[in-house]
Amino acid sequence: MLHWVWDALEHRKVFRRERKDNWLRALGIVLYHVALSLRDTSMVLGFLGDGASHEAVREWYDKARGLFEVGRRPRRAVAVDETKVKVRGRWTYVWAAIDIDRWEVLAPWATEGRSMFEALSFLRKALSYCDGTPTVYVDGAPWYRWALDRLGIPWEHRTFGPRNPIEQWFSIYKHRLRRFCRRWPHNASLDRADAWTRSFVSCYNLRRLGGLS
Repeated sequence: MLHWVWDALEHRKVFRRERKDNWLRALGIVLYHVALSLRDTSMVLGFLGDGASHEAVREWYDKARGLFEVGRRPRRAVAVDETKVKVRGRWTYVWAAIDIDRWEVLAPWATEGRSMFEALSFLRKALSYCDGTPTVYVDGAPWYRWALDRLGIPWEHRTFGPRNPIEQWFSIYKHRLRRFCRRWPHNASLDRADAWTRSFVSCYNLRRLGGLS
């Protein structure tokens, strides 16, 4: 993964200023992505002799959401779901879709509400990455059924089987969030939670697909 992140930083010119080497930035992004806190990541980089502040690591990870751009492609089927985490003491809903054949995560989005209208906006975004009309696998939530019927998209209600990829991905996501005790820092905002989630998805897709679009 470290090589893929470094390669993406080099070729996508994510950082215009070269005050730090992209290899150091890539290492910081990977360490923070897999488990470490911002401060612990900063400390490890310091041990290597060319450190960076925890705020610099945060800025690097924030830029990581542009490392891997999900492309529009034919997709046979996708599974959708949402989970909830706390931001400033209030429940926030994180939506995501996944290509069940490639395990490519699509359209991550954090919202304050969870209704048919949020589901409609989310599904429109997810389907914009699909060439053709995939089958969408949903759980028992009524907001997905209403939105998909409105969009004229075929869907199937499944508890297990085809929905396992999205369930497993949310398990990975929640496991990483345990560093925050399933809560965001006290000064977090909805926009910050959304940006962090998109960075996490970008790094996940880059790692999962080996840097291939």
